[in-house]
Amino acid sequence: MRPRDLDALAFPAVLEALAALAVSAIGAEACRALRPAGERTRAEAALARQWSLFRIAETSGAVPLASFPDVRESLALAEHEGAVLAGERLVEVRTVLRQVRTARQFLASKIAEFPALADLPPRLHTLPEVEATLSRMLDDAGLLRDDASPRLGELRALLRDLRQEIEARLERLVSGGAEDKIADRYVTVRNNRFVVPVKAGAATQVAGVVQDRSASGETLFVEPLFAIELNNRLLLARKEEEAEELRLLMLLTAQIGAARHELTTALGALAELDRLTAGALFARRFGCTAPAFGDDEVDLRQARHPELLLAGRPVVPIDVRIAGGKRALVLTGPNTGGKSVALKTLGLLTALAQAGVLIPAAEGSVVPFVTGIYTDLGDDQSIERNLSTFSSHVVNLIEVFAVLAPPALVLLDEPGVGTDPDEGAALAVALVDHAMGRGALVAAATHYAAVKLYALNEPRIELAAVDIDPVRFAPRFRLVYGSLGESLGLAMARQLGLPAPVLAAAEARRTMSARELADAIARLETSRRRHDEEHQAVVDERRALAELEREHSRLVAELRERRRARWDTELAEARDFVRTLKAEGREILDLLRRRPPDAARTFSEFVRGRDEEIAARAAATAEPAAAPESPPALGAHVEVRGSTIRGEVAEINGDVARVQRGSVSFRVPLAQLRVVPAPTPSPGSPFVSRGTGPRSARVVAADDAPPTELHLVGLRTAEALDRLERFLDHAQTAGVASVRIVHGIGSGALKRAVTEYLTRSSYCTRFTEAEPNRGGAGVTVAELL
Repeated sequence: MRPRDLDALAFPAVLEALAALAVSAIGAEACRALRPAGERTRAEAALARQWSLFRIAETSGAVPLASFPDVRESLALAEHEGAVLAGERLVEVRTVLRQVRTARQFLASKIAEFPALADLPPRLHTLPEVEATLSRMLDDAGLLRDDASPRLGELRALLRDLRQEIEARLERLVSGGAEDKIADRYVTVRNNRFVVPVKAGAATQVAGVVQDRSASGETLFVEPLFAIELNNRLLLARKEEEAEELRLLMLLTAQIGAARHELTTALGALAELDRLTAGALFARRFGCTAPAFGDDEVDLRQARHPELLLAGRPVVPIDVRIAGGKRALVLTGPNTGGKSVALKTLGLLTALAQAGVLIPAAEGSVVPFVTGIYTDLGDDQSIERNLSTFSSHVVNLIEVFAVLAPPALVLLDEPGVGTDPDEGAALAVALVDHAMGRGALVAAATHYAAVKLYALNEPRIELAAVDIDPVRFAPRFRLVYGSLGESLGLAMARQLGLPAPVLAAAEARRTMSARELADAIARLETSRRRHDEEHQAVVDERRALAELEREHSRLVAELRERRRARWDTELAEARDFVRTLKAEGREILDLLRRRPPDAARTFSEFVRGRDEEIAARAAATAEPAAAPESPPALGAHVEVRGSTIRGEVAEINGDVARVQRGSVSFRVPLAQLRVVPAPTPSPGSPFVSRGTGPRSARVVAADDAPPTELHLVGLRTAEALDRLERFLDHAQTAGVASVRIVHGIGSGALKRAVTEYLTRSSYCTRFTEAEPNRGGAGVTVAELL
């Protein structure tokens, strides 16, 4: 693509914004080097890579990437035999290796989910041996450590000893009381030799070699004779240290040179990762997504121009589309309405997507894949080439049509401007038609009525107008498709305060056809706005209905939750009541075991009182009747409303009925009873269980025969004991004096469990094995209260 087209679309400005988000100079360089791909597969791959890294950053956190240096020059130098890199350069290489290792570890566990980045980890060569060697031998400042080699350690120990000895002897000299000779009480270094400051007038009194003098000449720096040998030894040791350091640095450099290919590859992968990370930060900041590539289709949803976003200006999203089967989009409407911004947004987002950059648009957006984006935007007047605005546009268009080949996108802002309006309009129509004929997609903005009419009658063209407030003439920055936009030149001039006589004269000079066309367009726009208002009213009404439906659903859910909570509360209360009832029942049964004279009466009163309490609780929690029913008659099978307590009406006294349930009866208001079908007990079952709701309770059928025998053979212990408990409960309630429990002999486990249960049961007074001719050890006979 031509650089001038990318510049006109502000493509370099977006790349510069990406570069500012990179953490390294080489990553920023990679951002600036992005260009739209010329092949569709490459463009799709680049976009998939950027989208994959964005998803990784969103789901797993930011990539752990810190600033790292550009070591390409160091790697190139290290390849030469005998090269020596300074310690600082070697530390830079170590920093890169650490970043490579961290990045590879981060990506390794995530790459299976994002195959578009599968090539990155293999390219991030970690080289652990090289990194370990650099870390062991160099400190963070690039200086060799003492233990970098045994010889270096020995030499540095010798240097420390020599320095300490020289400094100690010289300090004794300067502090020995020779104030008339020594200029100051300190030891210093001149010409790499330890010296002492001596007054210039006493220089001859201190035997030694003068190594330097002060700026004023009042002080001489003298190396005493006794220090000459020590300084010489120190100098020689220092030379040996430098030689050893040079040898070690050369060794490290050779290691870097041997791994130059892997390091160069890893550095390139790290730079690409830095660029992708910058793209992910850009996408998060501006709400970007990955569009799809279409052949001839454009569907940009809620698109925003990146340059406006970078400037921090409020941006109204726009929808830009060219439907399948169409070849062009013609934008009409007044100035300041956003036509040029819409054209640039289309061109820039297409270029960015093909360069692998996520675009600020809504999901589901589609951009065309093109091999060239050609623009003719703005005033391109050239003073140096002595070209007018019109001539500059023509020269540019000549260059465009010289290289135009499909698939391509051509953006024309006010084509034909700068010359006679009739000729300009004719030229604009010809340019759009010719570009479509060459297989290109075209997007053009125009004020010319002839171009509007051409677009209105050409089935290959999508026509749209930038919307504007008809009262304030303020732009709304949205495109209205299928509409002819009014230019509103005279109306806007009137709004801005142009003198009325000038406006009247201008109106009088308009041709009849121009006025008729303007009136027709105005009527069309008025009709379109009315339709939009009606459509918006329908949309608002549907939105309100949807909100009402949501509110209805919410209320229903809330009512269900309240009902569930009420059931939970009542169930908890019922459980508490049952626990209390069982505790009181055990006390009554203990009393019955002692068989006092009034035991039967006490038990009957207890049963009657509890049944009446149950009925009262059922009546208190019963739901109101849905519709009036006939009162139950004598002998009718009834159920207490709001519960599963059933029985037979044995007596009616006014508005109160006595309900018989087995051997127990209780009184209930008639209003709380409803007639139910007669029970049909299951064959062989000693009792019937009715109700499955939260308030369900086990009740004895009124017409059940008293249970006298229970068979447990073949059952597991837990199930057998559960049945035994219910059986004894039923039998005791029915007034049975003695029951047979058939458990068989088997291993004896079931018999032992039954025996243990009967021993502690409050229902049983005594129990024995059955007679040999009636079951013997396989049957237990229990006597009940």
